[in-house]
Amino acid sequence: MFLKDSNYSFWFVLRLFRKEMLIMSAVTVALSILDNFITAYANFSMSVPALLGTALSLILAFRTSQAYDRWWEARKIWGEIINDSRSLVRAAQGYVRNHEEGEGKEFVERLARRQIAWCYALGSTLRKQDAFILSSDFLSKEERADVKKFKNIPNAILLDHSLHIKDGAHRGLYNEFGHLRLDEIVMRLTDSMGKCERIKNTVFPTPYTRIVHFIIYVFAVSLIFGIQDDIGIVEIPVTIIISMVFFALERIAIILQDPFENNPSDIPVTAIARNIEIDLKQMIGDSHVPQPINPVRNYLM
Repeated sequence: MFLKDSNYSFWFVLRLFRKEMLIMSAVTVALSILDNFITAYANFSMSVPALLGTALSLILAFRTSQAYDRWWEARKIWGEIINDSRSLVRAAQGYVRNHEEGEGKEFVERLARRQIAWCYALGSTLRKQDAFILSSDFLSKEERADVKKFKNIPNAILLDHSLHIKDGAHRGLYNEFGHLRLDEIVMRLTDSMGKCERIKNTVFPTPYTRIVHFIIYVFAVSLIFGIQDDIGIVEIPVTIIISMVFFALERIAIILQDPFENNPSDIPVTAIARNIEIDLKQMIGDSHVPQPINPVRNYLM
């Protein structure tokens, strides 16, 4: 994710829609030349591109708004994951008897480390990366062997959470209310995982995207024939620049609509998971606390 003070270079922005710019430049030059030969037939009022441009602006505004809603929902979900991760360890420390020594301490530490693993595994899975790249070190050998049997690694880790909490209750580490409280937090984590998967697996309607793309080209063509010929060659850069504005808005919407694709505007799930790791390790008194992930060239993973 780009940070607030990021410096976007002109070439970075241009790369986002360079294909459309090349196509539009070729089409504009060709039609502009053609327009000079069929002026009597092709010229029409500027009201046509004006109406198309107005309609296109409304469509793109709606599209961008819907895309940002998906992005913001994803960020809110990971905010809930941060809170529930802290709450899980805090509740364990509050309800487990003698959580600072013996079985109680081992139970809380194991729960915290597994929760760290889950956060890393969920972020990697959403980005279609290996779930064990960052999470493996926080799982025991037995836990790794167990979760590898499942297709959905984060879900398997949450299952181990539930079994671990149930086992703690059987061993008398906490009362029934503590059991219910811990299990409730795990259920909230399951809900958050499901919400992330819903955003990830729900594709923005493809026909809508293609129709909007087609309308931009129609608008550009109408603009070529609508601009008065007496302005000369200026109609070419004017048409290209105006078209690029619409293509840029469309590209922004496309980038925002998929917040887990590991692109420049992605939700920084790895950095968030690292912050969760720091918080949980400090809560259990672990001396090996890592540093937060620093942005590279104003980009946060």
